[in-house]
Amino acid sequence: MSNNPIVNRNLSNHHILSSSAEEFFKAVKLGLVHKIDFFIKSNVDINIRDKDGQNLLYWAMSNKDFETIRKLIKNGISLDVSPSLSAMNFAIYKNDVKLIKCLKNCGLSLNQYDDIHSTPIIYAVLYNKVQIIDYLVNNGADFLHKDSLGNSALSLAYDLKIQYLINKFENILNSEI
Repeated sequence: MSNNPIVNRNLSNHHILSSSAEEFFKAVKLGLVHKIDFFIKSNVDINIRDKDGQNLLYWAMSNKDFETIRKLIKNGISLDVSPSLSAMNFAIYKNDVKLIKCLKNCGLSLNQYDDIHSTPIIYAVLYNKVQIIDYLVNNGADFLHKDSLGNSALSLAYDLKIQYLINKFENILNSEI
């Protein structure tokens, strides 16, 4: 420990990763498949997080490394890529339909909800992610689901006056009658 209380406080606030954990992160960030396989087989904790709270899935998704994404999910990684962000919502944020397809193919629900019961389609409408909205709607996302605040994708489309979405959602509702 240092004699400097500021240094001591800063050191105690940082989570220090083991060298194997650091190497696991490095392997995922660089897409080193053989090393990733080695760490998974060696039972290194797959749910480790970096100093910013991001897990290995976050970095695999950031790199669009679909093979690693599938491996990590298959091996039980936490689907919360950071303390406040699910994998599906991270894919919405990244505006990446291929990531969403990959997650869906790995068994994640397009209708999963977070701690305020908000769904991916609600976030996609909030951020006006047109291609994402189309994919979600075409694959059965529930645009009528209400979150804890009473918002649905449909009500948000009205609130935000996004006419093409209002038309899209109403056409779907009318075709179901």
